[in-house]
Amino acid sequence: MNTDRALFHPDYKPEPYWWEAARPGTQFSTDLPADTEIFVVGSGYSGLSAALELARAGRAVTVVDAQAFGEAASSRSGGGVSGGVNLGKGISGGPGQDAQAEALLTESAAAYDHVIALIEKEGIDCNLEQRGRFIGANAPKHLPGLVKKAEMLNRVLGVGATVVAKEDQRSEIGSDFYHGGVAIERAAKLHPALYYKGLLETCHAAGVSLTAHCEVTAIDGKVGGFKVQTAKSECRAEQVIIATNGYTGGLTPDLRKRLVPISSQIIVTEELPQDLADELIPKGRTISESARITSYYRLTPGNRRVMYGGRARFHHVDADVSAGLLHGMMTARWPQLKDARITHSWSGFVAMTTDSLPHIGLEKGMHYAAGCNGSGVAMMTYLGHQVARRILQDGKSDSGFANIDFPPVPVPLYNGNPWFLPIIGGYYRLRDKWERGNG
Repeated sequence: MNTDRALFHPDYKPEPYWWEAARPGTQFSTDLPADTEIFVVGSGYSGLSAALELARAGRAVTVVDAQAFGEAASSRSGGGVSGGVNLGKGISGGPGQDAQAEALLTESAAAYDHVIALIEKEGIDCNLEQRGRFIGANAPKHLPGLVKKAEMLNRVLGVGATVVAKEDQRSEIGSDFYHGGVAIERAAKLHPALYYKGLLETCHAAGVSLTAHCEVTAIDGKVGGFKVQTAKSECRAEQVIIATNGYTGGLTPDLRKRLVPISSQIIVTEELPQDLADELIPKGRTISESARITSYYRLTPGNRRVMYGGRARFHHVDADVSAGLLHGMMTARWPQLKDARITHSWSGFVAMTTDSLPHIGLEKGMHYAAGCNGSGVAMMTYLGHQVARRILQDGKSDSGFANIDFPPVPVPLYNGNPWFLPIIGGYYRLRDKWERGNG
């Protein structure tokens, strides 16, 4: 596919925009110790959150990453902070809504509170803005479902959801693309790489041992006597936490069979005229959609650039190619951005589950947190904290996400390679297009 080079700014980079403020690196990286109490595989939000809680409780914690600190998903996200809005395709708020579903929704909302409190307590400067979210109805028939969801979220969580009619939606977004939608006050956005940097610095200050470029190749043993083999050396540990989420591999094959890694692609535009930027999202919210193949977007800190993310393709494509596709999707929603050039384009993996729920649990005695389903900033931070609490409470968990079945992906011989995504994604995209064109 040929990409129009006129779309690209002269300073275009095929890497995350967020890295301009906080680039992945090896600061605080030390030699791997021979012994530790808790060994954490993966230095993303969940791994660092777990490590911080454990270190503050007096435990010796070691965190390793196969890459530089912050190189994977945590610094590649859109930076949206959800308060339970995205939780579970089976949690709809209908007559069959049961106590467990409401408990999970409530706990998901607690993940939002946890992140906000953590940022404030630790003094993490990450451009946190609690300005809410707008969910647009891609087709007229989608609006009743959003209204029903808003009623349920208000009843269970008190998120301040209000219905926005199509004729009123320009108060939320400078576009006529949607057929109304729902505005939710209890939502936020932040700079994901600065948030990550703050977590990393806090863990270092708390005494966590950190080792970058240290791929784990094998883990043997059991609780109280694990032997962790890495590309650098061996480390003995009493407990192990797997915090690899969308980058989970053969180290934990049973966990890998329960996760579908999906590439999410993002672009950022050049700085826009202030009046144009103000027109796009008047209230500074994050934007998402009712479509099956959804987009998500926002203004970056400073409110002069658009960050636009979605599923340009369901297989790996070069950043230049996905940039052109996302630009087309963006201008379908905002025709006034047709001349806005792209300065950054990148992708990262999110971990999806077949029940659309996050999970914490055990595989062969090793703890894990996984399955953010696109809500990683709040949920993975919170789940890491909950895994740490489970260790500190001798295996007892206060979290409902530890007490639900974690179904495997129902594809024969599935081993973590989602070869079927282009087929399913193409079908869903056609359904979205048909529904949009047929009410």
